[in-house]
This record gives sequence, C-alpha cells and structure tokens, in this order.
Amino acid sequence: MDKKRQMNFNLNNFLLSLSNAFDEVESRYFNTSKNHSKRVAYLSLKFALEFNYKQDALFDICAYSLMHNIALSQAKEDKEKFCNLANEYAMKLPFDFKEQKDVLKYQYESFDGSGPFNLKEYDIPLFSQFIYFANHIDTKFDLSKNSVENRTKILAYIKDKENILFSSDLVECFEEFAQTQSFWLDLQNENELLTFIFSTLQDKTIVLDFEELLEITSIFTLFTNENLNIIENASRVAEFYNFEHKDKQTFMIAASLCNIGKLYIDEKILNKQNSLDDNEYEEIKAYPYYIKKVLSNIIGFNDICSYAYKVQEQIDANGYPFSLEAKDLSLKDRSLALVNIYTALTSNKPYRKAYTRKEAFDILEQMAKENRVDETIVNDFKEIFK
Repeated sequence: MDKKRQMNFNLNNFLLSLSNAFDEVESRYFNTSKNHSKRVAYLSLKFALEFNYKQDALFDICAYSLMHNIALSQAKEDKEKFCNLANEYAMKLPFDFKEQKDVLKYQYESFDGSGPFNLKEYDIPLFSQFIYFANHIDTKFDLSKNSVENRTKILAYIKDKENILFSSDLVECFEEFAQTQSFWLDLQNENELLTFIFSTLQDKTIVLDFEELLEITSIFTLFTNENLNIIENASRVAEFYNFEHKDKQTFMIAASLCNIGKLYIDEKILNKQNSLDDNEYEEIKAYPYYIKKVLSNIIGFNDICSYAYKVQEQIDANGYPFSLEAKDLSLKDRSLALVNIYTALTSNKPYRKAYTRKEAFDILEQMAKENRVDETIVNDFKEIFK
C-alpha cells in the first residue's frame, strides 16, 4: 500500500459508526430506539448463519443492515423512492457478494407480494427478507425492551403474519432463537451486539485510493447539503495552498463529511424560516460534537475527523462546541471552517436565497475584523474564488 495515495478501509467499521447518525433520523420518523441498526444487523446475521452463508455474504448482509435506513433523510414519505435511493447508494459501496442483488431496493417487500414492488415469496432476495423481518419487528416492538410480555407479543405477531409478511422459514428461525434467554438479553446490550458482530465477521479491510474513498464519502455530503459544492470549493483551496496529494484528499474527504453531525438535529430546526430561539440554537451548536463522535470511531480517519469536527471553531475561542483557541487551529482547520462558511453563504437555504460572491465576502471581511476568522485566509479566498 502506498500510504501517500491509499488507505485501509473497512466497510462495516465505517457503517457501524455512521449507523448511529442514520438511527437518529429513523428515531425521529418511526420512534425507533438507540442501536436500532445494530439490532437489525445482529438479527440479519443470525438468519444468514442459519442459512449457512459464508464470510463474504455475512460481511455484506451486515453492511446492508447497517445502512438499510440510509436514504430516510431524503425520501421518508415515498417508500418506493426511498428503497431505490438506498439501493443506488449501496451500489456505490464495495460489496463483494454478487449472488444477492438489489437488496435494499426490496427491503420492504412482504412475503405475500403486498410490498411497494409487489415481489412475492422467494422472488424476494433472502437478504432483503432478513432485513425486512428484523427492521419491521424492531420498529414495531423495540427488541431492546426488557419485557417478557413484549417477547410474547412478538412471537404471537410473527406467527400471525407467517406467509403474509414473513416466510415460514424465518418465523421458524426466530422461534428457535427465542428459546434462548441470551438472545433476548443480547438485543438489549450494545456491547453484546458489537461482540456478536465482530466475532461473526472476519476482518475484511481493503485498500482504497483516496479518490475512491472520496467517492464513497461524497454520498453522505448530500444528506446535509443540497449539492457537492463544498467538495469542489475544498479542492480549489487545497490546490491554492499546494497541499500534498494525501493532504488534499483528506481535506476534501473531511469537507464531504463536515456536516454529517447535522443528521442528529431535527430538520424542523435546521430548516426553520424564522429566527431560532435559544434552545434551538444550542441544539444546532452541538452538531460538530456529533461529527467527532461519528468519525472518531472510523479506522484511519484521525486527520479527517480532526479537520471536520473543528468546522465551527473560531480563532477568538468563541466558536462551538469546543471553544478552541487560535493556537489549536491549524491552516487546514481554519481553511475548512471558511470553506464551510463560504459554501453555506453562497448556497440556497430553505430560509433565504444564496448570497452573491460580493455579499458573502462582505460578511467574511466583517468576521475577520471581529477576529472570528483568519483575515489572511479570507484574502486568499478572494483570489481563489474570484
């Protein structure tokens, strides 16, 4: 591996971290509880093991499960659109097991053919059936509940829906799992979920060029930005400062993910047309904290995380949420923060139209006068974005 041009990448490690953000979105729409996607992955893996799938397949069903809700922030109202979009994203990720196709497209198909695409019985990919069962049951009943009564209701429900929502094979498998108390206890415990996932999957780290990784992370840019301008703007800044190849690519990857923490914030606050009240402003100020929470758990993302989570810090130490001082903010930190501000100012928002270039620089110059951002970099930006 050429460390100047490539890095190690583990898809499930990446998606495990991001699944926390996806789950935040799903919880707002469907009232699912914490670790929902990990429970979906746990149960889907249990099914896959019963069906004697091997490592490549196990690795992929786990990844599909962790990202099953990936498109919710963009297509929550239209199930068919949601499934197509989730499937489109999945096709851009490095899956290897080719026997199961369009897994996320068909993740809401009922066994009797009453799903959005009217696929029926074993025309539905098995992986899609696993995810549908796990997601449906956890959404309806919350498998994290420590309640014997809840278990009884679940078992009665799946029996009632046998050959309607679920195949007899999956109902039988679940009934077998349910006989063991540890199965139910594992579902209540994040550490046990992770232990099961990691012990079931062999390490499958691959080497990606930085450009390939950027293609993957760019998928997530559109969840919190209307376009990919922030990546293009970051590229222009990196070229201006003549960053080395690795530094340029990690800077752009950080730009692609520097708003991912906004998935933790209710869209009603993010898109509010009127002024935010104090409580709402405090909620928004927390989003870089969640960037750090998500990215710090991804192997090899140390520099990417470091740039991304400082995106709202200011050189006067009045930024948020960490109130870092100027001495703690490198050229890349300061530059990415300004890329984020400039891109936001020159983009349309639900509550305002995009500012012109002149209007945007008037705002940046005022911020520089107030010692909130680096005046030298603002002047450089005038050259970069002239």
